[in-house]
Amino acid sequence: MPAVGTSFTRWRAEALGLDYQKAFARVCSMGFAVVRLSASWREVAQFGYQHLDWLFGHAESVGQPVVLTVGMKALGWPEFYLPEGLDPSDTPVQRQAIAHVVEVVSRFAGYACLMAWQIENEPFNRSGPQGRSIPRRLVRREAQAVRSGDGSRPIVVSTFAHFDEGMDRASSRHQSAWKRRLHLDIPAEREALAVLRRGDILGLDVYRSIGWLDETGVERIGRALDDQVDHVRRWQRIAAEQGKRFWIMEAQAEPWEARRQTHGDPRSVGPEDIGALSSRLAGLKVEVILLWGSEYWLWREENGDARWLDAVSTVLKALA
Repeated sequence: MPAVGTSFTRWRAEALGLDYQKAFARVCSMGFAVVRLSASWREVAQFGYQHLDWLFGHAESVGQPVVLTVGMKALGWPEFYLPEGLDPSDTPVQRQAIAHVVEVVSRFAGYACLMAWQIENEPFNRSGPQGRSIPRRLVRREAQAVRSGDGSRPIVVSTFAHFDEGMDRASSRHQSAWKRRLHLDIPAEREALAVLRRGDILGLDVYRSIGWLDETGVERIGRALDDQVDHVRRWQRIAAEQGKRFWIMEAQAEPWEARRQTHGDPRSVGPEDIGALSSRLAGLKVEVILLWGSEYWLWREENGDARWLDAVSTVLKALA
């Protein structure tokens, strides 16, 4: 059975009105095999390390294993978390990003609870308001910076998994038609594997239902194609052939709504969908599955709806 984990950030928790320390303590008490944290460059520039220090200190004190993301991208919209005014495409900014990675590794490598480093978050997928991605050469340099500072832990590089033709095209960094005709549109998974070494981890983010607004402003719900799991299985096999591990870094366990107004009464997914997706992924004998949405589950409970947390608890028991 796969180990089950989740992700957590202070800024997502506080955006929902939660006390981030109480929320994280609750997450750590649930029995997850791993919790993914994120070293936001913007947050460090604004607040210093006080929030991340507290999260690591608590995780260490309760024996909660963690994965830490480092780089220009962090968890959740708007994806890129740079200090105000910095452009991720500028060469001097990219050098600063590597310095940030070096600083984070130096600060947190000594924690026993840390089990892996994640380099960026979906670096080879276009994301955020401007649809940016990160050059492979920079991700390689960030990975080397991590290995130089801590060669004992594996590295994770994640990508957004196959959804449907429209979403796949929107998230691809290779937008031009001529590249696609000449098969030069290298899949994000292939780029991630090129950065990883044997024993490192390819991570896929799997979402089943996504809300969006069409060109007329009408709300639509997109559903992943039936072949999504086959694509996940394919990359799991390719990673194994290269001597690399394979995790699901985000399995959708939170709504993805077209409008903020429906976040509390979602139309994309419900709590019953958490177990269904987890079962499908568990059937692939994936090593680790991280359920996405811990802050949302706690927010729903605070608002009188414990179904999301109950569904997650059921998954934890079923896959124990």
